Amino acid sequence: MKLLNIVLVFLTLSTSAFAERIGGTRIRKGNDLAGIITDSRTGKGIKGVAVSDGYGFTLTDKRGVYQMKADPRARTVWYRTPSRYGMAQDETGAPAFYAYRDASAKLDRHDFVLEPLDNEENEFTLVILADPQCQSDFDVNRLRTETISDVGRTLDEGVGSGRYSANVYGVGLGDIIYDNFDIWAPMHELFRSVSWSGGKMPVYNIPGNHDHSNKVTNAYDAIDNYIRWFGPQDYSFDRGKVHFVMMDNIIFTGTQPDNEQKPWNNCLYVSGFTDEQMEWLQQDLALVDGKEDKLVVFCTHSPFRQGAETGGGNVNYGRHYDDVLSALTAFKSAEILIGHTHYPETYIHKDYVCKGGGAIREHVFGSVCGAWWHANICVDGTPNGYAVYQVGGTAFTDEVARFTGQPETLQMRVYDGNQVYDGTKGVEFKWEEDLKGKFIATVWYANPEDWKIEFIQDGVVYPMQQVTRRQRDWCCYSYFINENGRNPKNKSYWTNRLHYWTFAAPSGDPSSEKGWVIRATHTVPGSGKVHVYSCDTLQEDYEGL
Repeated sequence: MKLLNIVLVFLTLSTSAFAERIGGTRIRKGNDLAGIITDSRTGKGIKGVAVSDGYGFTLTDKRGVYQMKADPRARTVWYRTPSRYGMAQDETGAPAFYAYRDASAKLDRHDFVLEPLDNEENEFTLVILADPQCQSDFDVNRLRTETISDVGRTLDEGVGSGRYSANVYGVGLGDIIYDNFDIWAPMHELFRSVSWSGGKMPVYNIPGNHDHSNKVTNAYDAIDNYIRWFGPQDYSFDRGKVHFVMMDNIIFTGTQPDNEQKPWNNCLYVSGFTDEQMEWLQQDLALVDGKEDKLVVFCTHSPFRQGAETGGGNVNYGRHYDDVLSALTAFKSAEILIGHTHYPETYIHKDYVCKGGGAIREHVFGSVCGAWWHANICVDGTPNGYAVYQVGGTAFTDEVARFTGQPETLQMRVYDGNQVYDGTKGVEFKWEEDLKGKFIATVWYANPEDWKIEFIQDGVVYPMQQVTRRQRDWCCYSYFINENGRNPKNKSYWTNRLHYWTFAAPSGDPSSEKGWVIRATHTVPGSGKVHVYSCDTLQEDYEGL
């Protein structure tokens, strides 16, 4: 009898010491963040799902239970959606793959239920939205009535015709707001309501520099508003054979003194990644099986391009520029999606070659807001808008820039190099001397690797030559100076680019030439799909831009 009492005491102590269990799994001492991830059909836990607090990772066990000692700074917990499960949305249509931390709880528990897919989504549609950057109710209304409604129409037409996959996702590339905290709520509401006939499109965002607070003194607090409204700062998810990585590459460095002329733009920053972010990324990529047979899509705000020593224009060399690009080459192919610039550009990282033999491609997109909602054009003359990409297998199989309120056929404008622009203020602007007598085609998303630009007259085809020196769109610039009251010393409104192709008019006078057309042929690298666009009229002023 005495022996029995001893055994009972031992059992009682054992049960008490390890009483905290989830789904049959004992939560280890010291772990304060846990939960279970289950399959909605079977009700059973899902093994091997990656879960993160934004600083480290853990995997669910055979019962679907995850547990970890959360970093004290963690504000969210999220799971990496596996390819074989749907992307969770809440009742409003917003992404629902994360929960907010309760750091005061002894054991902070968050459970998630995943909806299995009958077939993995090896084909899907991406709607890419860069820099909506709203600062006022006027801006928000334009975004709602122009851009978001246009996205809905584009999806209805494309999915309805069978051109686009009905698996539709949005990617937001930062600068959701323009430093005005009063805009967070309406922007959150708008991004939850991007609708088309197939339902509400979930939009997966990352922050930009204007989404970091300019009213605080440290980087941790600077991103707090964004996280409170839109969730994790850095995260990832999987679709088919594609691994998406969403990261913040704005490193807050301080706040400028108050400036009466620019009270909305006081945040100081450089572009790149912290040591902790790089460690997080390495952990994330290490958990991707079969990278050599997958595509990685890396989404961030500021460009990589050729890099920079400092500043916010490009990722700084000393802020893990090489480390990130090198890590991406472990995949079969890699594509980088970028905002920030308010003009488009394609940059091919020829020094960073992936396992499939191709170089990393960087896609810089023109902005949703154009030149900060002051017009319908960006800072280089590109119409404001978005892009629609198709993804199939491990490649982008279609790439089309869409300009808000415009037909898809609009992909260029053609100018007369002899023209002089004189606006309402009597200020004259003209093309550079070596462009006189030439047709000038500005083909906004074109690059010499994937596009061919030709001048055709009376059935004879002539190749056009890309400019070797960056040019300004003087027609659009005249609008900013003469009509919009922009300060010509503000270089933000007159960005010079290389997306111009020229051909000398046989007569030396483009406006007198007859029977001509300019043809732009785009061959999508990932599929060989061909788009042909044409223009046979000269743009004489900024009316209609």
